[in-house]
Amino acid sequence: MKILLAYKCHPEGAKDPFTSLLPAGLLTLDAVLREKGHQVTLANFSGLSWDRVRQQLAEIRPEVVGISQFTHNRVEALRLARLAKEFDPASLVVLGGPHATHTWREQLSRHPELDVVVLGEGEATLVELLEGRAAGKALSGIAGIACRGIEGEPLQGPARAPIADLDLLPLPGENPGRSIGVDFRRQLEFVITSRGCPASCLFCSSPLFWGKGVRFRSPESVVREIRMLKECYGLIYFSFRDDTFTANRGRVLEICRLLQEERLHILWNCQSRVNAVDEEMLLAMKRAGCECIQFGVESGSPEMLKALGKRILPADVERAAAAVRRVGINLSIYLITGIPGEGEGDLQQTLRLIDRIRPQDGQVSPLVYYPGTELLVRAQREHGVPAELFEEERGEGFLVRRDPFVERSRLAILKALGKAGMKGFSRAGFDAQRKLVGYSFVTEMLCAEALEQEDDWEGALSVYRGMVRTEPRNPWGVLLHAGLQARLGDLKGAVGSYRELLRLVPRHLPALLALGELALELGDPASARRDFGRALELAPEDPSALEGAAAAGVPQGQGKAGASAKRRKTKK
Repeated sequence: MKILLAYKCHPEGAKDPFTSLLPAGLLTLDAVLREKGHQVTLANFSGLSWDRVRQQLAEIRPEVVGISQFTHNRVEALRLARLAKEFDPASLVVLGGPHATHTWREQLSRHPELDVVVLGEGEATLVELLEGRAAGKALSGIAGIACRGIEGEPLQGPARAPIADLDLLPLPGENPGRSIGVDFRRQLEFVITSRGCPASCLFCSSPLFWGKGVRFRSPESVVREIRMLKECYGLIYFSFRDDTFTANRGRVLEICRLLQEERLHILWNCQSRVNAVDEEMLLAMKRAGCECIQFGVESGSPEMLKALGKRILPADVERAAAAVRRVGINLSIYLITGIPGEGEGDLQQTLRLIDRIRPQDGQVSPLVYYPGTELLVRAQREHGVPAELFEEERGEGFLVRRDPFVERSRLAILKALGKAGMKGFSRAGFDAQRKLVGYSFVTEMLCAEALEQEDDWEGALSVYRGMVRTEPRNPWGVLLHAGLQARLGDLKGAVGSYRELLRLVPRHLPALLALGELALELGDPASARRDFGRALELAPEDPSALEGAAAAGVPQGQGKAGASAKRRKTKK
């Protein structure tokens, strides 16, 4: 069956490097459906005009269109559904994702362009839905969907049990098929290793979407994916985007052990909760390449934390932050303002907490209503928030509060975060980390970066050289050394370092692009054409590769030929 799996973000989201990417779930659905023999096109329409989207629909002519809908792109998802029906009224238009799951009744009632809504986890549901469609069966009996009854009324099918063994799902990107607008290298840096969250924050819809509890992929499966992505795409930096990566302590320790045992030498970050880490775990994580951990702190006020259902206290935040700082991992925090009842006193508690824990990075957002959250259910019950709230075509979301305090608070928190971010690790701090952690390339990397910020170029170069001597097969020392050599004008030295990096990680795209630029600076057009040509083979749609190839005079079509060769090799 000919299937289109598509996403188009809100126009403002196109500027965001994360929101503009495909939702990770679409990549897994793509792999599952192609494994079942379907002809699938995976499309990220976020960077395309609606005229270009129409052209793509006319070219693909899908029998089934699956659209991923979040609250921020709810309007774009429905417009895409209408376009699909205009091209082929007989096509099956399926909506999935968090917003679709939690508003299925309203959307099926109001939008005739929708045929089916997949509720929650979609892999097994979509496979059965397509089988039923091919066999001409009634859809209403399929577990895990909502559709319309005989008289057009919205109906929910039987509940579907969650997938028990996530290891059985194919790995995204392992055998890519046809795609439009998909930057696989950027996409695949974001890795999902579990589904669900042990918490039940009032502002989050994750528990209702994934179901109760947390399901985990095995450590072996996670490390196999990392190894594959490094070998096939040249990736050496990853972001584990689980709701709470450290929810299973033993699994985290085993993942770290395997990463070290296999000497994959990757750098990574993750999200967690302040009550789900300890110093032993953090030590293992840093030794395995973790450079940053992100905590949902939300507020420094105990009253506001309680109002959000966080089940933590500021003291828990301080303990976790102190452990992270001792180990020498960068700390990033998420904060929320505009909470009902929040006032000046609560803001001051948050500002003081930021000053005490000294995060290197942070984000603050006003509290927003999302479907599927206890926060919205209470607001509709107690404060008359309308059920049709999300049918209004304005903005990406809906603020809980709109009074002047919210923006003033947001700006004050941002200022405090900026001030705290300047308080990095000291030289004495790095020495203490070396004693506590032992040798870690993360410590050396952060130390050298701090020296660069102080304009101590020789000191930074010395640290990078030491990284290369200590772990000659670790690409990070070579990469950072090459970058600093180039910035200091040692172009030939940088070329040698980047060549060594490509020996370690042959598909590392940034190294090829850097080599092409250096060759142009050194007046070596033949080398520039070779390196940019190779970059085009690896990433035929990458803007930097296209721009560099044009500057070097690479013949048109070389990237396309290389891409075809890559696909043949991947498919064997």
